[in-house]
Amino acid sequence: MHEASRQVKKEELLNLILMHYPLRACADKLGVTYITLCKWAKEPEFLNNLRVLSESLYTEVIAELREEKKSLKQQLTEASDKALKKLELLLDSAQEGIALKAADSILDRNAESARNRKVEGQFDNRYTMDPMTLMHAANTAREVEKSFERDGSKEE
Repeated sequence: MHEASRQVKKEELLNLILMHYPLRACADKLGVTYITLCKWAKEPEFLNNLRVLSESLYTEVIAELREEKKSLKQQLTEASDKALKKLELLLDSAQEGIALKAADSILDRNAESARNRKVEGQFDNRYTMDPMTLMHAANTAREVEKSFERDGSKEE
């Protein structure tokens, strides 16, 4: 969006707020996302202009912006609950692949069984190997394996 049109939309936002529209309704009227509108509303220059025009509306907007953070977290929690219920239903699916994916997803949400869980412990004594050492270890392992194969075939 060009800077001039962005500035015009910010002025329209200011006018809509002065007409007591909530931020979500302003976003709809201006044709921008709620997140974009919140970014504009958080800008210090915008807030100063609003404060000059109306101290009470400034306070309302600040309160709505604070509440917006809570509501996003609340929405995520509610959506997670719905997703878990859906996954539980999919566990009983007749298609094995769907049931398996649902089970896998549920297990990943559990901290004890998640694949991406954090490894706990002391990591003070770390040891690193250069590629040459690793190649030497691999060659040694192959030689040992071959000697076991030769020794095993002699015993039979």
